[in-house]
Amino acid sequence: MERNVLVDRLKGYACFLVLCGHVIMGIRLGGIHIPEFFGGMEKFIWSFHVSLFLFLSGVVYKVTGEWKNKKTKCGFLLYKLYNLAIPYIVFSAIYVLINSLVGESNTGFEPSDILNIWKSPVAQYWFLYALFFLFCIWTTFSGILKNWQITIIAVLIGYLAPIFDIPLGSLDVVFYSALAFGIGTCIDFKSLTKLSTWAKCLVVILHIVTGIIFVLLNKIEAPFIKEIMILFGIYSSIMFISILQNSKIIARFLDFINKYSFQIYLLHTIFTAGIRIILLRLNINQWWIHVLLGTACGLVFSVLSAKIAKKVKCLNFFFFPSKVLLLKQRKNSSNKMK
Repeated sequence: MERNVLVDRLKGYACFLVLCGHVIMGIRLGGIHIPEFFGGMEKFIWSFHVSLFLFLSGVVYKVTGEWKNKKTKCGFLLYKLYNLAIPYIVFSAIYVLINSLVGESNTGFEPSDILNIWKSPVAQYWFLYALFFLFCIWTTFSGILKNWQITIIAVLIGYLAPIFDIPLGSLDVVFYSALAFGIGTCIDFKSLTKLSTWAKCLVVILHIVTGIIFVLLNKIEAPFIKEIMILFGIYSSIMFISILQNSKIIARFLDFINKYSFQIYLLHTIFTAGIRIILLRLNINQWWIHVLLGTACGLVFSVLSAKIAKKVKCLNFFFFPSKVLLLKQRKNSSNKMK
């Protein structure tokens, strides 16, 4: 199956937004004075960036044949469990351990909190947690219900459970994520970009203006407005990147980010927090230095770690378990043939 380049570049864009959002949030929580503009920018980014990731996961799930590409539902879910649970457990544990050592400068944890990550996701790793359970829901009801029906039911559960005081526990992130993922499984992605360049620009401008208005009114996270901004943000992002990818420099940058998007996603907070702690201990409090170095370190050191792991199979296993084992099996088969 031919890869959709726009989907890949949107993943790169979403990954970069996640990095920028966490840099801004870290600076704010670190007590560093930062222009008010960045506070609004952070809220605007949060309103759609992870939802864009979820939407793209839904799109890929659909276009790759859903669970059928592994022949059985059980086989598909075991594959997803293997490839999502190992990075989730390993990097959640690393995050908790590091923060238990520098809790006074960052987010406080105890080493014993590792025992609770099965029910209490930490940091950005909730995305992997939610994604696995989304795959479980869609795969379980596939063949019984259509994707749009599963989406409606999952979203309604997320809304109605609090109203009827039904505790969802850590599964609340799953049902919170259902709208974006579900839309991705239902929609014809290729049809979304069939607009003129001027129309695409208008969509992007309207999204930004709407976001500014809701941020100023402090309503961007209000019920229903939040969902509108999720869907608007996803659509606007598609329009935005479909325009920007016409620039070779931007297209190459997004391709580069996408190539290492999973590693950047898993590692960036460790490096952004690390450089922030170092700068604070050196009494460097200028916000612009923190923004530039935080973004640069989160990107550069994550990519360097990915390159090192790629050469050390036992390390790369923690990022891509099945890929490493598959390469090992192919190598063994090749050696036997010789």
